[in-house]
Amino acid sequence: MPIWALLMTEAWSRNRGAQPVHRLCTVRAPIWCIALVLGAGPALAGDAWDMFVARCLDPYEHLTLPVVDGLVPQPVDQTRKARRVFGPSEEGYLLVLDAAPRDGERACAVEGPGQDMSEAADAWVQLQTVTRRYVRDGAWLVSNEWIEPRVKVRIAADMARTAYTVVETDLES
Repeated sequence: MPIWALLMTEAWSRNRGAQPVHRLCTVRAPIWCIALVLGAGPALAGDAWDMFVARCLDPYEHLTLPVVDGLVPQPVDQTRKARRVFGPSEEGYLLVLDAAPRDGERACAVEGPGQDMSEAADAWVQLQTVTRRYVRDGAWLVSNEWIEPRVKVRIAADMARTAYTVVETDLES
């Protein structure tokens, strides 16, 4: 729908006494439809942090499976049968699932090349620790009694790669 048609529809609705539809809703709906038709997944574009939140962190916090839609599964590494790798995404990030991590029940990570620390990730860490939703435990942030089983998050960045990891633990609240 052209922009002029949206404006005319909005003006007509106001003249008739109807509740106007918020302009952002009418503009965003076609964009989301196009994205879905083209096969875009939850992490449409953006940095590794956005992909991590959409595909790993949110699902683990809501006790669901990670989202691998739109990512190509890589051949299974015979030495690590519990690990599955998906991707790379358009931005070059890999999604790594581990069904038997050393320190939990299951893990999901997004890895990217180089040091790609996101300001959004830093802001998320600050908010979670200030509100005590997560507490620090060494290099990990562990959920603080609002979810069971608990989850823990680690952000690791060096010159070679950046990895955002969430692990579902066997810890109870």
